[in-house]
Amino acid sequence: MPINRLLLMLVTTDNTALELTEAQQRDKDNLSLIANKSIGELVKANPELLIFPQHLKDSEDDIASDPIFELALTDAKTVLTTGNIMGFIGVKNTQLKIQSRFAQTSVNGFESISNEAHREQESKEDYFLHYMLQKVLCFNLFDLKHSHNQTKVFDFLVYLFPYFLKKALSQGLYKEYQKKAYNDSNFKGTIDIKAHLQRNLPFRGSVAYRVREHSFDNPLTQLICHTIELIKQKPNLRDVLHSDSETLDFVNLIVQHTQSYHVRDRQTVINANRKPFVHPYFTEYRGLQKICLQILRHDGLKYANNDDKAYGILFDGAWLWEEYLNTILRTIGYKHPTNNNRQGGINVYAQKFWGNNVRRYPDFVKDDRIILDAKYKRMKGNHINRDDLNQVLSYLFLYQANIGGYIAPTIDDNLALNMGLLNGFGGSIHKFKLAIPQQVASYQAFKTAITQNEAKLIEAIKALSSEQSDNESLAIS
Repeated sequence: MPINRLLLMLVTTDNTALELTEAQQRDKDNLSLIANKSIGELVKANPELLIFPQHLKDSEDDIASDPIFELALTDAKTVLTTGNIMGFIGVKNTQLKIQSRFAQTSVNGFESISNEAHREQESKEDYFLHYMLQKVLCFNLFDLKHSHNQTKVFDFLVYLFPYFLKKALSQGLYKEYQKKAYNDSNFKGTIDIKAHLQRNLPFRGSVAYRVREHSFDNPLTQLICHTIELIKQKPNLRDVLHSDSETLDFVNLIVQHTQSYHVRDRQTVINANRKPFVHPYFTEYRGLQKICLQILRHDGLKYANNDDKAYGILFDGAWLWEEYLNTILRTIGYKHPTNNNRQGGINVYAQKFWGNNVRRYPDFVKDDRIILDAKYKRMKGNHINRDDLNQVLSYLFLYQANIGGYIAPTIDDNLALNMGLLNGFGGSIHKFKLAIPQQVASYQAFKTAITQNEAKLIEAIKALSSEQSDNESLAIS
């Protein structure tokens, strides 16, 4: 790959339609390789594509069948339309960065970037995406000297490394059978006749032999070790390796058990991990293997590929928003039913006469009386989408609850709105909006402002427990 080859980076935001200019039309061939294809199809065909949630079935919106983005030709113009997916995805020498629509002060568009210069497009300060990731995935950006150029792909991967490391090592340190060669007096296994004749004549008491034995020092743990050693060489990023005591303990554990590590073996180790890791018990190591490969291959801004394989890291905004709200609502007694591990939820049929029963999982439930639904997509004005309304009404019916509502992000002020009283069994529907701070000077200022807005949201939701059928709109001041 020529070192001066240009990386073309397109920056846009979620839930946005972007019209490509004439100069950008030449890159639609690269983008078309991944456009309009389902996420499930892309993940299966592209082992270096990492997506949250890792198990697509965790998303109630069934994102496996949705595209990351769509390309459509209208009136001789190519329009790129995004949904709830955010993050980075690239193919060949074109990369698409999808930021949250709450990122600040930038303009969408392409920019050519020289690999030799190691520069990245100045784009929006995506404090909101980083904040949700920090809350949900528990990594500390502020203590890691959060820099202005915060949205670099490589930085993102490194920030997420401790998350994958802890999830994998919580299942134990992986070991597998390895073929080892020895030349000593503790003979076991199979004699290596050729090596024995070369090394032990005249006979001095040693025997050359080969044995198959369990070892913690294997291609997968070596891959993790090479990733750790690479991060150690990055002055602005190496603090992730000791951002907390658990991460530091796991880093030391890997280093301790990979004594054969040598930097010259890096490409050999990468090649040995080309096949996606599959194991019936050590299931979390597959995600760790993916991110290690991405970190090692991204070193030196090696974006451009000669094949049609996609690579990158993506986040489902709807899933991330829901998990972020869970960190807030669980503090005031709300349960978060989850489909992936069958926790919580309610059967649709009290008694099923034919076939299997089905189960429904509201986003948040309080004392079986209050049902709240997380909505990351745009909710304009006081309007509620028909399908969204029907969804909450069905939850209210199944739980025999009397209060339902929605929580969505907004760039406007916080809002708590009683939409109205229901017919039939009665009850009420509410809409809550959490204001995402704009025009803040730093990430720390953003954290301070959104924490204040979270407190106002909590107080407004608490009021539901003592609601007296109030029809007035409440502005949270």
